[in-house]
Amino acid sequence: MSRRAILSVLALLLARGALLAAAASLLLPAGAGILLNVVIVAVDLATILLVVTLVRRSGRTLRNFLGPFAAGRDLSFAAVTMLALFLSLGGGTLIGNALVYGGPPPIGSSADSVPLWVGLWSLFVMPVTVAIAEELLYRGWAQERLLTAWRPWTVIAVIALAFGVQHAPLSATSPGEAVVRVIATGLAGAALGIMRYRGVSLWALMIGHWVFDVFGLGVPAFLRSLA
Repeated sequence: MSRRAILSVLALLLARGALLAAAASLLLPAGAGILLNVVIVAVDLATILLVVTLVRRSGRTLRNFLGPFAAGRDLSFAAVTMLALFLSLGGGTLIGNALVYGGPPPIGSSADSVPLWVGLWSLFVMPVTVAIAEELLYRGWAQERLLTAWRPWTVIAVIALAFGVQHAPLSATSPGEAVVRVIATGLAGAALGIMRYRGVSLWALMIGHWVFDVFGLGVPAFLRSLA
């Protein structure tokens, strides 16, 4: 893999994070943070379209890129993916809070109200696009390409860092909270990267990621919209 090809993969990773950071910098100060759930889906769709285009340019179909779907195997590993996300995000949050705050984080202000349509959007739409886009890009296209040039653990670490940095600006209200998010989601990205390297399919990662986000992001937003 040429240096130019490596740089193009890294640029793609940075571009997604930059788009999300730009959206957060515009919407959060303006008090329109709820619209991030809409903007994220737009970025996700652009990410999916770009990865599909790159896969086709490489001479493959998306079906070939994803591999066959085996219900028994993939659904079982989807459950493992959910467990890995729970443990890595929980452990990473504890580690991040210990490093940044020396213990539990300071109690922030109560969350803003959420319109019902945003609650429904966050429950039924956002988890789907986030899971597909992030797994296709990070554990799919980027990891596959970089493994042809770098050692496996270097690839997993670099992609995990990019995955963590992407989450830093989303709803972070302070630099400390942003650091905690990078640590927690970075560890989650590393866990998923290891699973992918060990042979877990993209189908399993996408399904597990989707269901985890439904309960971790969608349900809380929906319940806030009903309050």
